[in-house]
Amino acid sequence: MKKKEIIILAILVVSLITVSLYQTLATDITMNKTNGTNADLSFTFDITDQTGRVVNVKAGATKILDVFVTNPNNGTIKYGIAYTPSTVKTDDITIAQLNTSKDAVSGLINKDERKQITLIIINNGTSDITLSLVAVTGYEHGGDLIVPDNHTLITESYEIEEPMTSAEYIESLLPSNPTTMNNDDPDGNVRYMGADPNNYVSFNNELWRIIGVFDVASTDGGPTEKRLKIIRNESLGQIAWDSGNVNDWTLASLQEYLNGDYYNSIDSTSQSLIGDTYWNLGGMRSSSNGLASHFYKNERGTMVHSGRPTYWIGKIGLMYPSDYGYATSGGTTTNRTSCLAKEMYSWNSSSYSDCKNNDYLYNSSSSQWTISPDSSLSSNVFRVGFSGYVNRNHAYLSSSSASPVFYLKSTVEITGGEGTSSSPYTLG
Repeated sequence: MKKKEIIILAILVVSLITVSLYQTLATDITMNKTNGTNADLSFTFDITDQTGRVVNVKAGATKILDVFVTNPNNGTIKYGIAYTPSTVKTDDITIAQLNTSKDAVSGLINKDERKQITLIIINNGTSDITLSLVAVTGYEHGGDLIVPDNHTLITESYEIEEPMTSAEYIESLLPSNPTTMNNDDPDGNVRYMGADPNNYVSFNNELWRIIGVFDVASTDGGPTEKRLKIIRNESLGQIAWDSGNVNDWTLASLQEYLNGDYYNSIDSTSQSLIGDTYWNLGGMRSSSNGLASHFYKNERGTMVHSGRPTYWIGKIGLMYPSDYGYATSGGTTTNRTSCLAKEMYSWNSSSYSDCKNNDYLYNSSSSQWTISPDSSLSSNVFRVGFSGYVNRNHAYLSSSSASPVFYLKSTVEITGGEGTSSSPYTLG
């Protein structure tokens, strides 16, 4: 899946300074490298000057420019943006106002008002182009704007769709993938399910899997955003959850390793995609009543061992028991509905083998740690056993493996790939 990328290459700031409403207007133009400060080039010229602000657009490239127009005069004036030479515009060249522009490309501007116009220049030709942008002004009752020779006012509007975030894209796949995706947990989160769905993603030059899309916050009490949650396809090997045998994730040795040495081993580009997340740390008293829905509710609850925190804010965690539960599609003998109606500590039963065998988060070669504690004890943590059941074990034991899990930042996009192991999604 490929999406067209529009790269913001420049920001154009135009400030109008008029000597008098009835005199020739002068224009001060400042070009900034990144934003409205730290100008690196500025000059003043008469409105009839043919040079204007020079913009270069290479063949096949697109430029988006923000133009700011201000009016310090004691009255209302007209404004417009023109380009020169007029001959630069061909069937292969688009010079227009972007449909997402805050203000119109021309109109009236009051005293001390500031307009922000977003322009787009698309060069679909085979040769580079160079043009100049000029601010054209006039006063309210002076008739039409007087446009200098060989200049053309920009009047067209260009429609462009906002790019989908990774979360939005994955959610859009749900209707057409009913056998490998679901949204039947209590909050309607979109998840992948089945033995091997097409939920592969490339991260840090490794294969990871998309667990799903979740509404999560980055701070305590902060707003939630839809973000993609992913898990490393291969575990980091068997490791203790906490070497001190304490089931407090905020202090756990595994947490410190994942967010310390392991995080620092990830390349900087990949690091920039990981966002801080509010992780729920609610637990359960035992696995005896552990349906996927029960775990889901308690993970977000306040049932913890005495003194334990109910949340943690950080980057890298582990999967929840409910992630494992809702990742099953069931099979021909035991369907998904039956699997979700059975306590997960019994999924190792031969009668429920369809549940674990059709769950991509199941690993028959090793037990796997989850992030959730047993609230009735100070040292036990829930894990997914290598035989498929969910039970608890001492945090100090290194008999279970750890697979890093995190939430991508909400702005991350899927830039390519098909989601298969041979063509995983790529991120940007």
